[in-house]
Amino acid sequence: MFHIVKVLHIDDNQDITDLFSEFINSLGHTYFATNNSRDGLECIKNEKYDFIFLDMHMPKLSGIDVIESLEKEKILKDQKIVILSGFPFDNNQKKHLLNKQGIHGCLQKPIRFDQLVNAIAS
Repeated sequence: MFHIVKVLHIDDNQDITDLFSEFINSLGHTYFATNNSRDGLECIKNEKYDFIFLDMHMPKLSGIDVIESLEKEKILKDQKIVILSGFPFDNNQKKHLLNKQGIHGCLQKPIRFDQLVNAIAS
């Protein structure tokens, strides 16, 4: 049985969020995006999402800053976040992030559509 998923995507690159929007909506899921990390943080605090894609490298408030803020407010553990990065993760950094409750994966850009489907389905 198909389950509709409510997805939030926080990424400063609108071309990427537009592409994700087309693809995720075509799968029948509900997709919300923001190109401003502060707005994204507020979305997480005020709304429940089944799944969150979070870009790591954004101006002013990085993905790490968002994660740290969610940890301080003790709501990171209630999330299902997959981190996106255009830069490679080193093994220690990736291990550290994946050990945090609420972080469910790390994907390196460019991301293939099958990786998105697998991430949402997991």
